[in-house]
Amino acid sequence: MAEKGLETFSDYNLNYYYHIFAKEKYNADVEAKLNAIVEENGRIEMRTWKNEFEEYKSQMAVTRSFCYAFLGILGAICIMNMINTMLHSVHIRKKEIGILQAVGMSDTQLRKMLQLEGLFYTAGTLIVAVGGGSLAGYPVFLWAKDKGIFSIRNYHYPAEAAIVVVLVLVIVQSLLTLALGKSMKKESLIERIRFNN
Repeated sequence: MAEKGLETFSDYNLNYYYHIFAKEKYNADVEAKLNAIVEENGRIEMRTWKNEFEEYKSQMAVTRSFCYAFLGILGAICIMNMINTMLHSVHIRKKEIGILQAVGMSDTQLRKMLQLEGLFYTAGTLIVAVGGGSLAGYPVFLWAKDKGIFSIRNYHYPAEAAIVVVLVLVIVQSLLTLALGKSMKKESLIERIRFNN
């Protein structure tokens, strides 16, 4: 009844969309014929599922890029926080480390101590970031699926991203430990013992 009522408003064709479904084996022929009709008319436009799919993929690529850029910024802040924590810890305990070296602590033992501290900070960061993020990620997926956000239907654990985070943190921590060890060697033992907090 609604369609017949709409036709009484005007003698012209008021349809806005036509949906045409074809069998897969005839898809190319049908598309070619429809393209010919569109070119002849000039006032109609054809959109295929391929066009829609390509547009969807493009939108998802842009969204993914923004998400990874945002996560990259957060990751850089976390790494800077870890570096700051380790530097501050060593700076505050410079006198204590100097006294330990004065009573026989070797450079190798100092390096091992700094490595263990760095591993402690790294392990804590990984447990909170990767572990906590992994546990929180699935409920967020369920919420997005329930609300129909981005047409999300399947869950995929980002194992590659988690591995990259682990590797970056371990590499940064190792480089920082080496840098701190070299920095401590530059100052004499007496300067470190005389150091005032």
